[in-house]
Amino acid sequence: MAKKKTDNKINSSAGNKNILVYVAAFGALLLVLVYVLVYQRLVTEADSINASNRTLSQRVNELKAYYDARAQYAADTQALEQLTDELLQQYPADAREEDAIMLAVQMQRNSEAQFLTINMEKGDAVKVIPVETVTAAGNEKYTQELQFCEMTATYVNEVSYAGLKRLIQTVFDSSNRIGIQNIAYSKGDAENPNLSGHIDLVFYSVTGTDKEYLPPDIIPYLAGTDNIFGEIAITQEPEGNTEETPEGEEGEENTEAQ
Repeated sequence: MAKKKTDNKINSSAGNKNILVYVAAFGALLLVLVYVLVYQRLVTEADSINASNRTLSQRVNELKAYYDARAQYAADTQALEQLTDELLQQYPADAREEDAIMLAVQMQRNSEAQFLTINMEKGDAVKVIPVETVTAAGNEKYTQELQFCEMTATYVNEVSYAGLKRLIQTVFDSSNRIGIQNIAYSKGDAENPNLSGHIDLVFYSVTGTDKEYLPPDIIPYLAGTDNIFGEIAITQEPEGNTEETPEGEEGEENTEAQ
């Protein structure tokens, strides 16, 4: 009997140890699950919140710097808008063939140059500022796409040396925005001491501003006569005579009557 009781105690003790092992294993598994499913998730969320807080803190500092310098920014914006207005004011709304021709008239009047040919060509836009960029600037004066355009004109002429200087001065004095691209002249001879050559000009303009194209003041051409073949006298026919008398018949009838 004593041996049997001893065996029961040993079996009971072994069973209790197994239960403790199972409980310890379950507790360890529970800790692992809590660490993986709860703690790590909380740590990840905390890191994300900290990163967001750092980003927001940097943004707050930037906005604070903008707010503190708002007066300077407003002054700079006003200065840039004034500079933009002054820059665009120098360019006409368009440059056309009549502008190039009237410039030739002024150059001839001031320099007594004799123009042989004038070649003009309308070019493509040199620079285009999209409407998105224009509107993003926030300037209410400009709401359309801005295009910087050019038109080239070549003037082939004969002129004296002093007249050439006056011709170039006429270009400088023009109200249009004109650039001198090339000047090429050759010396004449004893019979014709004038210089002969050409001057290449570029007419610049900007579209998309509130300016309107102003055509040059061109004097209307006065015709010498409305009838280049001579004057025709028209006499009123007698009443009741609707037939036309051929030329020469009336004279023959009068001769016979006499």
